[in-house]
This record gives sequence, C-alpha cells and structure tokens, in this order.
Amino acid sequence: MKNKILNLCLIAVLIYACKNEDADLTSTQATQDHLFAEQTFSDVGRTVKEAFLENGVNKSCVSYSLKNDNTLDIDTLIINFGAINCLQNGKLRKGKVVITYSGKYSDSLTVITTTFDNYYVNNNLIQGESVLTNQGRNIDGNMWFNVLVNNSSIITKNGTINWSTNRKEEWVSGLSTYGNISDDIYNITGLANGIGINNNSFSVDITDTLKVELGCLPSCIIKSGTAKISPNGYSDRIINYGNSFCDCNFNITIDGTKYPIVLN
Repeated sequence: MKNKILNLCLIAVLIYACKNEDADLTSTQATQDHLFAEQTFSDVGRTVKEAFLENGVNKSCVSYSLKNDNTLDIDTLIINFGAINCLQNGKLRKGKVVITYSGKYSDSLTVITTTFDNYYVNNNLIQGESVLTNQGRNIDGNMWFNVLVNNSSIITKNGTINWSTNRKEEWVSGLSTYGNISDDIYNITGLANGIGINNNSFSVDITDTLKVELGCLPSCIIKSGTAKISPNGYSDRIINYGNSFCDCNFNITIDGTKYPIVLN
C-alpha cells in the first residue's frame, strides 16, 4: 500500500514538473523585455528630435538649455523635465536628457550623443548612451542614420533590463515637413541584444523591416514588421509587430503557436 501511494505521489510530481517545464518553455519574458526597451529608446529618439526643433522654448513641464553654442565644435543641449513627475507626450517624466552634437539633426555626418541624468519615464530609471550618426542620403534619395544604444539599462519595479542595439533608420517620409514630427516615417533594420529582468540573455534580429510612424506616440510607434528573438536556452520567438494600427498589440510565435502580448 505504501509503495502504491509513493508511486502515485511520484507520478503527480512528474506531471506537475512537466507542466511547469512546458509553461517555462513558452515564456515570453525576453520578448516583453525587448519590446519594452525598444519602445523606451524609440521614445528617447523622438524626445531628442523634438529638442532640436524646440530648444530654447519652454513647453509644458519641459525646458531646454543650450550651452557652448558654437558651430565649430561640439555643443550641449539639456532637456530638463524637473525633479517632480510631469506629463509630457503621454508619459510621466522627470530628470534630464543630456545631448551633445556636432551639427544639425538633418546635416550629413552630424553625431548626436544622448545620455541621462536621473531620468525617469513612468517611474522607470533610464541609463546608458544612445549615439545617432547622420549618414546622408542613400541611393533612393532618403536620409538615413546609424543608431547605437550602448550599455543601457531600464530599472523597473520588477527588475532591470539591460539592452543594446545597432540599427539603421531610413527616413522615408516627412523630411519635406521638417518642423512636423507627426508625419515622419522611418524604416528600421538591424540587431539588438540584452539581459531580461529574469537575468536571462537574448539576441534579436529584425527579419522584416520595421515601419515606424512617430505620429503614433504616445502609443507604440512600430506599426509593422517582424523580428526573431533568441533567448538563451529557449527556441526562437518570432515577433509580429501588428496590423498597421497605432497600438501595442503583438503576436509572438513560439514553435508554431501564437501568443498575444499587449505592451503597457
């Protein structure tokens, strides 16, 4: 009788372990962490671009200060959201974004480096460095940029996301209306990698060009495209960025099965 009970308990433990293993193998944690980091630094990119259009002008809770205004060397632009949370572009912000730049945003070979000084978005601390280099125009006549995000981290209430990327951003629409960000469209290709809040590493490869529309903010701005994310120890996940709506709904395919994700 004791052996029978022990056997039943062993079977129950094995079934429970298998269920947990299956649930773990379909985890979307790395995908969620990548999408959140990508969204965060897309927001940084728009914030920087707005600053180049509006520096020296107070807007809502943000102020801009320009230092070393000399076209012959590197200048510094500080975006200051203050010490208390304020609402800007649909997100709570505080702290400073510090930009050094060698020329205008639209000038070929301009290098724009962005760092952060106690900068929070929706109470998440943003750290690291983003370097944007204007590469001029390609054979299609479109301006394009190389964007590097180096050694970045996003400290959330659930843990820390470390994230880096090397990507190409092609400005395919909106250049003729330079002062109006809302009609800007970019095509994005490239790679990324990171370590999620569960301390597991992952790599990302954009497999079908991402279409970014800045007019979608404060929602998610990537409206279409696909990427492959490869978490360490797991099978590849395929991210489908949506159906051309300005939302934060994604479909993630894991071993042929689709899982929906809604990014907050």
